[in-house]
Amino acid sequence: MKKLIKTLAIIALFAVLIYKLEDKYKIIEWVYHVITTEETVEEEFINTIRQAMLKGEEELIIQYVGEFNSIDWFTEDAINMVYSIDDQQTSSDYDYLRYKVESIYAKVGGLGKILSVTYQFKYNETADETKKVDDKVKKLFRKWNIEKLSDYEKIKKIHDFIIENASYDTSMRNYSAYDNLFEKTSTCQGYMSLAYKMLTEAGIPCRIVTGTGNGEAHGWNIVYLEGKWYNFDSTWDDPLTWNGEEVLTYDFFLKADKDFPNHVRDEEFQTEEFHKEYNMSKESYEE
Repeated sequence: MKKLIKTLAIIALFAVLIYKLEDKYKIIEWVYHVITTEETVEEEFINTIRQAMLKGEEELIIQYVGEFNSIDWFTEDAINMVYSIDDQQTSSDYDYLRYKVESIYAKVGGLGKILSVTYQFKYNETADETKKVDDKVKKLFRKWNIEKLSDYEKIKKIHDFIIENASYDTSMRNYSAYDNLFEKTSTCQGYMSLAYKMLTEAGIPCRIVTGTGNGEAHGWNIVYLEGKWYNFDSTWDDPLTWNGEEVLTYDFFLKADKDFPNHVRDEEFQTEEFHKEYNMSKESYEE
């Protein structure tokens, strides 16, 4: 009899605990929702991570429902899904976000399919700095009356501005579009990121491509003009000179692959699928 009373008391206590948690956190509703709509949950999961990264949050704790076979899904597959989203309402996602994020650490805990994932993010550009970049670009575009320029004129104006505004950072400490625009110095990552931001804001389709330049890690852009894609390397068109003199060149501006020497793309940019989507012009652009 005592055992029965004790068991009933435990059950009652457990029921009260569930009721309290359900009243406050809607646990049963949440569990039912995520188990019966795993596909929707995955989409919500990806979008939540994306929003956190766009806001520059350094830590995110989020629930996930699904199989846990490897931490790689959370640090690679899920993050690549975030990077693959190209919202036309912003130029701060897609390629820009990929190269703004410096590192990602993930820790997973939980029971069965109901998991808790903790992300820690590091960035080379804060959300406040990104906003300053956006504001500055808008201000420049108003000054240039950018809407009145042809696509070619937009691309050339952006190319020339980046080169005349900044110089290459030989200290290798500045990597962001913010560094390039406001500190006026950066590595190629800052050049290609600012070019992506400005071209996208100007309505010019573009991508960031990485690989090697003269055998060293390097990045540049490809841009779409009059139905074809061209290479665009603002870093190499801003050469270092022995006396520090600023030089503006067009050796790597709107070039076909055959006229773009010493650049070798990473494997992901050499696939048949990539070449089909981004069909490069066989000839360099001539005004």
